[in-house]
Amino acid sequence: MHPNQEIFSSCEESSFDQCDVLKKEVSATSTMLLKVFLQKSSGKLLFAETKEDFVEFLFGILSIPLGTVVGTLLNGASSISCMDNVFKSISNMSVGRYLMSQDIKDMLLKPHIGQPYSSKNQVFPLKCTPTLCEHVKDPRPGGNFLKQSGMFMVTDDLTITPSTSHSTIDVLRKLNVPLDDIERCEVSIGLEECLKLLKASLRSCSTLTDSLKHQLKK
Repeated sequence: MHPNQEIFSSCEESSFDQCDVLKKEVSATSTMLLKVFLQKSSGKLLFAETKEDFVEFLFGILSIPLGTVVGTLLNGASSISCMDNVFKSISNMSVGRYLMSQDIKDMLLKPHIGQPYSSKNQVFPLKCTPTLCEHVKDPRPGGNFLKQSGMFMVTDDLTITPSTSHSTIDVLRKLNVPLDDIERCEVSIGLEECLKLLKASLRSCSTLTDSLKHQLKK
């Protein structure tokens, strides 16, 4: 079993303190800090202010093959029910009778990442196949997607924009949320939160709320 499969299947319904496997993985994973703005009356995370590291992570999700997301990272439980069914169907098919070979089965269930994934903000322990990486030029200077460092605003539905001195007030005005109904908190993002965020992003328009609310209850 892939280490991430073990993490997700054993920890999805467990608390962090109860999951030794996750603790071991997280200990080797750097964390990212977010300043989140919470609406007290609804418990909804309206948006977060963050440095470029979290944005780099979000951008990097798009370069992960769908099969890797569904199978390797989320263990066939991505909440995209049709894709989960495709994954399970391939898993249940025997090699030789239905599928051409084990290599083909592995190619579908464990697709390779076809580009070097050297960004320091890549939280998931995924690596591309060396033979593929040798022939692919990485267009990212230093393994980064963003040209320069800075602050960004990430809304609950993962809309990402550069943060300015007026952006916070502008967003609150658009959301029609009074200032006395706002609480600012700081949360840390590690492997556990990234897995929750990845899964929430596939099924929800309230990704930050769904994936980080467990931190706010501490």
